[in-house]
Amino acid sequence: MLFLQVLITFIVPLVSAQCVPWSTPGTCTPSSSSCTFYNCLENKSNCGPTGYALGFALPFCDAITTASTSLSTNGQAWYSATKYCLQNALTTEASCQTSCQDIYTNAFASHIPCYIDSGFCTLNGHDLKIFFQIVGVNGTVSNDGLALFGAVLQQCMALYQNGDVSGGWVEWLYKTLNGDI
Repeated sequence: MLFLQVLITFIVPLVSAQCVPWSTPGTCTPSSSSCTFYNCLENKSNCGPTGYALGFALPFCDAITTASTSLSTNGQAWYSATKYCLQNALTTEASCQTSCQDIYTNAFASHIPCYIDSGFCTLNGHDLKIFFQIVGVNGTVSNDGLALFGAVLQQCMALYQNGDVSGGWVEWLYKTLNGDI
């Protein structure tokens, strides 16, 4: 066990410190008010229309930005914080040469904590309706979409059970799933 701890202590920083910068100059800067980070990421990674930046993030980011004025004050705060969090989670991928698959995998791994930490579980029904109209059926029934949505719901249910979230759609869902409604 001690050998493993020593190995992790000395090797992990060496591995994680190795960053080969993209050949495209410039820095991709996360923003809570813009979706241009994804254009910058695409310019560096060249993953194309099926990659994370152009195939997923940018279309949804642009669509939700357009609809954000229809969100409640809480919904707008959630969206702004989530937009920044999702972009910020990819700053390493935007700085260091990373495969398209790793960008995609790392991006999706950031969705659950970004959604939850930004307050997804506290959105009202109107905000959820707008969100799901934008994400649509295709966004929730793909394998990644289902896994993401299921994990977000699971986290919201856990927050409700712990008393960290009360009322709203989370309470309704919890009571429905438990046969209380």
